[in-house]
Amino acid sequence: MPLYKYIKRFLNGFNIEKFGFICFLTGIFFLASAVGLSILLLLISVIVSFLKPYKFFKDKWNYPLLFSSILMLISTSIHYQRYEKYFELGIDPKLSLIGLINWIPFFLCFWAFQNYLNSPQKRLITSKLLISGSIPVIFSGILQLLNINGPFELFYGLIVWFQKPIADIGSLAGLFSNQNYAGLWMALVWPFCLCALNTPQKTPLKKITLLIISFLFVCFIFLTDSRNAILSLIISSPIVLGSANLIWYLPTIFFGFTLLGLTVLPFVPIEIKLFMESIIPSRFYTLFPEIGLNQISSYPRINKWITSLSLISKNPLFGWGAASFPILYSLNGERFRHAHNLPIEFALSYGILPSLIIFAFYGTILYLSFKKIIRLFKKNSLEKSYFLNTKAWFAASLIFLISHLFDIQYFDVRISTLCWVFLAGLKCLLKEEENIIIKKNQ
Repeated sequence: MPLYKYIKRFLNGFNIEKFGFICFLTGIFFLASAVGLSILLLLISVIVSFLKPYKFFKDKWNYPLLFSSILMLISTSIHYQRYEKYFELGIDPKLSLIGLINWIPFFLCFWAFQNYLNSPQKRLITSKLLISGSIPVIFSGILQLLNINGPFELFYGLIVWFQKPIADIGSLAGLFSNQNYAGLWMALVWPFCLCALNTPQKTPLKKITLLIISFLFVCFIFLTDSRNAILSLIISSPIVLGSANLIWYLPTIFFGFTLLGLTVLPFVPIEIKLFMESIIPSRFYTLFPEIGLNQISSYPRINKWITSLSLISKNPLFGWGAASFPILYSLNGERFRHAHNLPIEFALSYGILPSLIIFAFYGTILYLSFKKIIRLFKKNSLEKSYFLNTKAWFAASLIFLISHLFDIQYFDVRISTLCWVFLAGLKCLLKEEENIIIKKNQ
């Protein structure tokens, strides 16, 4: 048979949508450990979704993102028009154009990913791949603890594991470049891990395996020394477990914070502090330096927010440009990479209006998803595994937003991709009819 006939037969049986779904799932699996390969596969899945572009404009949820994109492009053009003035300050307007890559392509991904998350079954499969794809992160952390360091590279940098020595960075980071990135990744995947752990398993082996993986997740999060990750773990767990578990969960957390408070609060007698420091591991209480309310604006993070808001007030419509914060803040004699608050950082870069639109958009999806989950709970219409998984999607999206009110890991492409995958999944939840979403005993 001639070659062209083989090709024709193959194309006749080729399902392009199934191919896009396979690329999406494979990209999710490799997102943590092989980000270059993952982005390539996810890009293919996005292209497959846009083979029917007319559907994009039919979805009104895309309009706020399109409007924000236009505003950001206008801001970028204004930054170029003020090139000489900005250049005198040390701000490069070209970075505003480059910075758009962190946002506008993901606005398109938000819609494209929905094709692969538009059922509870697809979201459950995706969450399982996120868990299994995070096992290399745990493995890299174990290597780091064994003082086996990198960086390790494959395929000319397509796959990179940073593997910095713990002595250099102070905490566990594994294959990530920074312990805060590693901690947040594990904290974002943790709700799905907890969901799987609480879903009835068919075999004891699966239950034991999930117990080991969950234990390693918690250990990894604490060993990163990331306060954001630890607090995310505390916040997300009761959301997945449900209100019935609050009777033991809240007293446990309250007791733990009481012990910590006795160690770091300034009004606690020194004798009690010394005793508490002798029984609490130093890696915990040193994460929370002694807290005081006097001169609160002198705290580095709060000082950054106050300074950033002052800078935004001087240029509220168009912002100062991407990556302008470290330049402008250095005028105070100190240098930091970002404002430690993503909405503020965004407003400082491109203006207040697009920042308000995007984060109001995010908050609206969270709010409507929460209401939908409450209705599903009251109707008892979802099988337990799907209902727990739905709560895990909400919990991961919530802690992403909360963590970015105090720090910024968004500019790691793995973290930003997760953000828009989560939002796409919640958006699909909002579209689903409640009376046909996987009935119990169906």
